Amino acid sequence: MQVTSTVANGERRAIRRALADWRACGRLAAAAIAAPWARTEPAAADWRRWLDQALMALGTALLCAGVIVFFAFNWQDLHKFSKFGLLAAAITVLAAFAWLRPAADAAGRAALGGAQVLAGVLLAVIGQTYQTGADAWQLFALWALLAVPWALAARAAPHWWLVLVVGNVALLRYFSIRFGMAGLFALLFDSRYLRTATLALLGAVMLQLALWHLLAARAPGLGFRGQTGSRLLAALACVQAGSLGLTSLFDSRFDAASFALAVAVLAGLAWWYRQRAFDIVVLSLTCLTGIVLVVAGLGKLLFEGKGDFGAFLLLGLVTIGLAAGAAAWLMRAYRAQLRVQLEQP
Repeated sequence: MQVTSTVANGERRAIRRALADWRACGRLAAAAIAAPWARTEPAAADWRRWLDQALMALGTALLCAGVIVFFAFNWQDLHKFSKFGLLAAAITVLAAFAWLRPAADAAGRAALGGAQVLAGVLLAVIGQTYQTGADAWQLFALWALLAVPWALAARAAPHWWLVLVVGNVALLRYFSIRFGMAGLFALLFDSRYLRTATLALLGAVMLQLALWHLLAARAPGLGFRGQTGSRLLAALACVQAGSLGLTSLFDSRFDAASFALAVAVLAGLAWWYRQRAFDIVVLSLTCLTGIVLVVAGLGKLLFEGKGDFGAFLLLGLVTIGLAAGAAAWLMRAYRAQLRVQLEQP
């Protein structure tokens, strides 16, 4: 792979680490590294582009936060139709600004992101004005649904991240109501319903993850690009699988089927992100979750009935050994992937 000044950030990092590994192994001399290393350094244009994107995202976030604070501070002084009109006007202005900008323009996409957020604020204002008794999960579900057209218009991955986050919050809230819980934390920490809710949430997030990869392969032009979206979903899947495994272990009666399902999900994630869609971040998360389950299971066996200092020492040694083994495996996998990337034309 030829190194140029316009190489993408991910490729630049991969090339730099490959050069460092080859130098450490003695396969390249220091003089041979200097020229290709210098060409991977970010240029002034790269820093300006990054600064433009960062300030654009920060400005959009501050604008949306300002709108929310404005309505919260002036809630009693504004008529209900004034609230609706101001929010609708703000969404219209943002949409018109994005429509006038060229395709794939950063400012236009930022405006569409602001419209996504303000659509949720408008729903919240309507729900607060007209107390119909509807639950918050319906607000988040409708917000996620209304965010989809804006994401389709923007054709950018960050807009789909908002859809994923809001949609999964709606699912969490729905299950808290479904089981008659007082709130999300009660759902997450009440052992009576944790396993059932975790199974449902794990199935939902795995379905979302499969759909994300399918759309990334079939319709990347709609914004299903990059690794952040799949990382968000994979991280949530690891959390749910780990929660399911821990619940199965520490329940009054060990649930082998649920524990096996949690292990199978982690194994499937590890295989997919090692063989089909390599991602070192997701592999690290699966290793961490697996270590937690192994240490928790061993700790239950050691402390069931007695607990002495030797058990703590053994748990510490096992944790260190598993962490070292996982780090070695991750390093080998990462270097193997680097060689594959650099051998590609």
